[in-house]
Amino acid sequence: MKNIEKKIFHLGLCLCLALANVIAVRAGGALESFDLTAGQPSPIPGHIFANVIGIKWDTRSIPVKYSMNTTLNPIPNPLAPATPVLTLAQAQTALQESFNVWNQIPTSFIEMNITGTTANPGQRGFDFINELTFRTPNNFGAIAASPSVNLIVDSTFANGNDIDGDGDSDVSNTITVCADADGDGDIEFPPGLYKAGTILDNDVQFNTKTNNGLRFTVGDAAADTVTRSVDLKAVAIHEFGHSFGLSHSMDNQISGTNGDGATMFPFIDTGDPVAELNQRSLSADDIGWSSFFYPEGTANSGPPKLQSGDKAFNKEFGLIKGKLTHGVLNQPLAGGSLFAQDFLTNKLVASGQSGTTRLSFNPANGGLFFLPNVADGVVNGNYVIPVQKGLYAVGVEAVDGNPVPAGSIGFTCQIGAFYGQQNFNEEFFNLFEEEAREARLGEKFPVVVVPGLNISSGINIVTSDSININNFGPLTSIGFINVPAGLTYAVQIPASQVTAVNPGGDFLIQGVAFDTFVVDGSVVPVYAKAVLTTGTVDPMGVATINLAHPLAQKNGFVGQDGDFAPLYFSLPRTLGALVKKGIDRGEIQNLFMVLQIPTTTPFPGVSLQPPLVGISVVPPIFGRSFTSDNGGMTWNRRTDLNFRFSLVLSKPLDEP
Repeated sequence: MKNIEKKIFHLGLCLCLALANVIAVRAGGALESFDLTAGQPSPIPGHIFANVIGIKWDTRSIPVKYSMNTTLNPIPNPLAPATPVLTLAQAQTALQESFNVWNQIPTSFIEMNITGTTANPGQRGFDFINELTFRTPNNFGAIAASPSVNLIVDSTFANGNDIDGDGDSDVSNTITVCADADGDGDIEFPPGLYKAGTILDNDVQFNTKTNNGLRFTVGDAAADTVTRSVDLKAVAIHEFGHSFGLSHSMDNQISGTNGDGATMFPFIDTGDPVAELNQRSLSADDIGWSSFFYPEGTANSGPPKLQSGDKAFNKEFGLIKGKLTHGVLNQPLAGGSLFAQDFLTNKLVASGQSGTTRLSFNPANGGLFFLPNVADGVVNGNYVIPVQKGLYAVGVEAVDGNPVPAGSIGFTCQIGAFYGQQNFNEEFFNLFEEEAREARLGEKFPVVVVPGLNISSGINIVTSDSININNFGPLTSIGFINVPAGLTYAVQIPASQVTAVNPGGDFLIQGVAFDTFVVDGSVVPVYAKAVLTTGTVDPMGVATINLAHPLAQKNGFVGQDGDFAPLYFSLPRTLGALVKKGIDRGEIQNLFMVLQIPTTTPFPGVSLQPPLVGISVVPPIFGRSFTSDNGGMTWNRRTDLNFRFSLVLSKPLDEP
């Protein structure tokens, strides 16, 4: 059996360069910057509050005009002398087709087009030329990136202003929309007021460096099996989402039968051609957020005006709105990931982050700092998710690094992490039981969304105070590949750990959570079964696990790629009482969490590998992890690692 490292590559840091101050924002929802307009003093002496905001283009900038850098033709191939190479003409066609994927959303008025060229021999920069380039620095480590420059204060532009300091006017009173007013190749802005967060310049750069770049292809991505080759359209569509202000999404698995994720998910599996090809298509999450920030039909003139083929946003979309509260800390929660699933099919439709947040800004050096008091840093836990008409289950999970770290989403998620708020179990909105202590974490209450009706507001969620028993450390690898069908994993939970949750009292067994993965990004991790049962371990470490009479079992259990997948039970109190009685009588010595891979082959995906599990080899090694390759008749105790399986319990509702 062998551990494996997934063949995925980060699509790039989405650098957001604030005017006159450079900040790194690793950002569904908005790509974040900050607003200093109010100038309100922060609690840190000499600092002012920096209100975290999203960035976007002003309507006067739309259509957004891009220039193609023509200095590299053909596009360098880091796999040289491998062929084929990519011509500039092929690349430009593919990039405009990628723009069109966003341009053609009927409910969004964003429009981006290649309208010219630039012969910039160096690196991209803030010059009022929105540049598409295959020139990147030698230390550029990502596949691509989409850095923007935006305002950090409300600003009034006057005719003749030189904003980028190059000696040339960037504002002209001869235009009413952004254009090259003086014919010198860069874009001028019309005079007027521009709000903080307004994007002024955006460049998109694609990495072809020999040492760490990838070969870009423009043909059928499904035919490309070279790991260090990547489909240009899949990458460009993602980066162009950042170009108009979308952040990364947590969504990497739409349903139990569809392993595709949002185009704005921050990683791409270059070893899975199907995953690359599928990333060309926008998910409902991508479409919803593009439409939310650039809603068609919201003005009688200009880009938001309805034209042929357009659909009014407020006729097609409704908003799920509410607030998120950390149940243990009793605080508004910043950066929790809210998501909406189709209530009947469990298909993931959209997600977003909670919270209105602030940082502290030092005018002396342009530095940003976390505020020491959570009440200053987190204004509220409000959230919004744009979805089309339907019946939804609304859930929340922590942005805890699985499957995406807080730093890859934005400031708000990082702020929540700084205050220790990203430490709760996934759960669903269930209306009457929205408290820190809940009877059933897996219970869902349907949320109805009808465009134009405000019936999906007040969907307020309080995270639970449930307790996890974790006999593992941080994730270090995933495994196993090249194993026989039916391989079974198990983790022992001694009875003493269970009763320690509430010494002398009762407890509810809410469920189990398994850290799950797949080798191929387009594949769903589906297991033969997930089980909670009892068993024994003798002094020699030999386990006997009762699979014939489990406490709970789910056949065809669906995991979550790169995340903990919860299996919540319908009767937590009854199950807890049964286990407590068995422990008290000496009949139950241990609980076992069991997960079995499919019992037949071939496994799905181009790699033909089974679904995997998370592993930690960081001491201490507890000796409570086991494997079986014969369906559980005999077990092999692992003294070299811990499987990352978690038992989720809670105290009774009537206890403190």
